[in-house]
Amino acid sequence: MYRPHAFTIKEINMSTVSRTSEIFDAPERASIAKALLTWFAENKRNLPFRHADGQGRKDPYAIWISEIMAQQTQIDTLLPYYERFIHQFPDVAALAAAEEDAVLKTWEGLGYYSRARNLRKAAQTIQSNFNGRFPAAYADILSLPGIGPYTAGAIASIAFDLPVAAVDGNVMRVITRLADWSIDIAGSDAKKRIGAVVTDLMPEEAPGDFNEALMELGALVCTPNAPACLLCPWRDHCRALAAGRTESLPVKTKRVRHRILNVAVGLVTDRRGRLLIEKRPAKGLLAGLWGLPIVEANDNAAPLDAALSAQLNRPMQGHYLGEAKHVFTHRTWRMRVYRYTVGAFPDGCVAADRNALHRTYALPTAFSKLLPLLEQS
Repeated sequence: MYRPHAFTIKEINMSTVSRTSEIFDAPERASIAKALLTWFAENKRNLPFRHADGQGRKDPYAIWISEIMAQQTQIDTLLPYYERFIHQFPDVAALAAAEEDAVLKTWEGLGYYSRARNLRKAAQTIQSNFNGRFPAAYADILSLPGIGPYTAGAIASIAFDLPVAAVDGNVMRVITRLADWSIDIAGSDAKKRIGAVVTDLMPEEAPGDFNEALMELGALVCTPNAPACLLCPWRDHCRALAAGRTESLPVKTKRVRHRILNVAVGLVTDRRGRLLIEKRPAKGLLAGLWGLPIVEANDNAAPLDAALSAQLNRPMQGHYLGEAKHVFTHRTWRMRVYRYTVGAFPDGCVAADRNALHRTYALPTAFSKLLPLLEQS
């Protein structure tokens, strides 16, 4: 029968804890680190961005691209996108020299396109400010567009062996369970306080492996629901397991209310079968990407009819095709889709050949998922 570890150290008021020396003594911290690294060596996934060169060094460029992709995407899902991106832009120089539309097209399907834009901007910064070499100092990495403390910590520790914590959602969950810590992980200082705990646990000789192991433990074992505690290398150290509280941690305040927006979307073609597309505004949702004509509307096409009539200089009336929805982080588009035809598009409109659309333009999933309705019509 499994028996959780019997803790002998005194009870701690976790609301005031900032260092693991207040939670675990030095021998137990060493045991915690060793157990995790042993588990990681035996169980880590074989991922392309983890491969080292002949001198045992890992490529900061590969780590950077993978970490940016992983911010909103599961590892198993992002792998084909990662392979495609690295093939298209194998190094900093290639990414820096690329046209923005080419980068967005290669990123297509991953969403949150500001990440792709920032990758290109950061590559250009590396070219101009660091002679094309990825910076090795944490502060320099953090200064790059689109890189925050977590990503900077991951690159600095994994690629350059710097003892810097990399605290993401997985790490916060693992650490709060390990310490049975009811800190609100949505709080402004939560990452800083949890990072201090990670730094105390981190062995000097393997900061990168330790950070990767923490992420891997959260992804594979210490999952949000039904964690596999009996398979965990920390089962003899986990205070939440001993207290029967693993599934009630971490504590997190509720998110901002999700907004539902009713919109009308137009599928407009000319006699040659070309599809009308337009560049979205430089700021806001899907900023600067190509999309279909879209306006806020409730249950009819009147607002979209009016907008297209003004744009195309002729009366337009839509034919209803169907409905779809697309869920963003804090918003859902409830889309009613309408079909329009026109003899020819006036000057200034961008019309895409439907067969070449996906090869030429980065069309977000919110719009590309509607194209089958056009074929059905």
